[in-house]
Amino acid sequence: MDAGSRITLEVGVVTAVVALIGYWSNQHIKRRETKIRVYAEALLAIHHYEELPYAIRHRKQAEDGEVRAVLAEKMSDVFARINYHQTLLTMDAPVVGQAYAALFARTRQYGGPHRREAWNTSPAASDADMPQAAYFPYDNRDELDVCLLAMRRELAPWGWLVRGATRRRIEVLPTRRPTRWESEWMRQRREQVQRQDP
Repeated sequence: MDAGSRITLEVGVVTAVVALIGYWSNQHIKRRETKIRVYAEALLAIHHYEELPYAIRHRKQAEDGEVRAVLAEKMSDVFARINYHQTLLTMDAPVVGQAYAALFARTRQYGGPHRREAWNTSPAASDADMPQAAYFPYDNRDELDVCLLAMRRELAPWGWLVRGATRRRIEVLPTRRPTRWESEWMRQRREQVQRQDP
């Protein structure tokens, strides 16, 4: 092969490599933008789950069950979205799905008792009753931090390199705190808010 052919071949190879790198970069950026939206929507579904006791607590009085039906439909919708996102995240990145499942499991430990408490509270009878204190805390900060970490790592081009470390962080979560549904600081905060309630 003469020098001119070799230079032409080298230029062609370099051009192809640059084109492949550009294509890969553009595809990664598009996938990242899509994943960011999916992750944000999944976390929004958890937030909506956390807000259910407040919706129940601030329900209107009704004798015909219409309000209960609307709230039941809202709860069903929230659970359906969480299940949808759980499946989607697990299919896309099992470690993110695992972190999301841990976050929801911890959040759910509080959700049931909070909803029960909200249902057992009389609905607001007037506008003046609406600002009454309602406090439904969720001690799920560690799980949320690990879930966000898993999501951030999956958004990085080298995220697959640290999946094992992320998985280990998820697995130690249950051992980091007691399994009581309400921690001491949450109980104290609840009592403080209730004392302020007229």
